[in-house]
Amino acid sequence: MRQAAYVVLAGATCLALPAAADEDVAAAETVAAVEWVEEADAQCVMQGGVLIGVRNRDRQRTLRVWIERWYLDVRTADRGRHDLPPDGTISPLGCSETRQGAQRWTLHDARFVAPDGR
Repeated sequence: MRQAAYVVLAGATCLALPAAADEDVAAAETVAAVEWVEEADAQCVMQGGVLIGVRNRDRQRTLRVWIERWYLDVRTADRGRHDLPPDGTISPLGCSETRQGAQRWTLHDARFVAPDGR
């Protein structure tokens, strides 16, 4: 009985490898679609920084991203979700410099949204 169970397990493992590879390709594709943007916003420039934003490079599909904010090199508790349309509209995040110090954003996750919004 052990040999039969081993063969089934090995077969299941082999079937899972292509699916995992497809997921890796999809994840790389979504991350590649995220574009970070810096703009010279007057309020941000007065504080010695720039306005940071994010937009979707893919012109066919909506991209949903989860972004973490870092303030004074400490990750904050808030994580923002943004749905980025395929038209290239910039979603502003905030100034890179505040009166108290620097802040930045990092990508936590990105996924393409199905046409029905899921």
